[in-house]
Amino acid sequence: MMIGYVAESDLTAYAAARGITLARPPAETLQQALDYLELQEYSGEKTDESQVLEFPRNGSTAIPAKIEQAQLVAAVIYDSGQDPMGPIGRRVTQETVVGAVSVSYSDSGPLVALYPQLTALLRPYLAGVGGTQFRVVRG
Repeated sequence: MMIGYVAESDLTAYAAARGITLARPPAETLQQALDYLELQEYSGEKTDESQVLEFPRNGSTAIPAKIEQAQLVAAVIYDSGQDPMGPIGRRVTQETVVGAVSVSYSDSGPLVALYPQLTALLRPYLAGVGGTQFRVVRG
């Protein structure tokens, strides 16, 4: 069954090819991944204003392979119990155990988890990445 840009069988095959055993139903994680993708701000315009999903865009009828792969990667992230949109809190930089546990935190670093593979797949399609972009309307 198709969920967004890919089918459940696509996720199963993607995970198997990478030695990943899925812990949750593919439909569940694919839906979460689709929700994540659809919240992003993409450059360009939907091909058809009435289309439900963000892709295809800019007059094309094709879904970019990187968008399909991004949904698979995000689904694997969700399947592992992580959330690309969720905060990770402060990073622990030191932990000392002397009778009781004392933990020191770092104030620097991101407060959200970073997923380089997912970011790299989406980067070419995101608005405002790599320079200033703005909408131009011909009058």
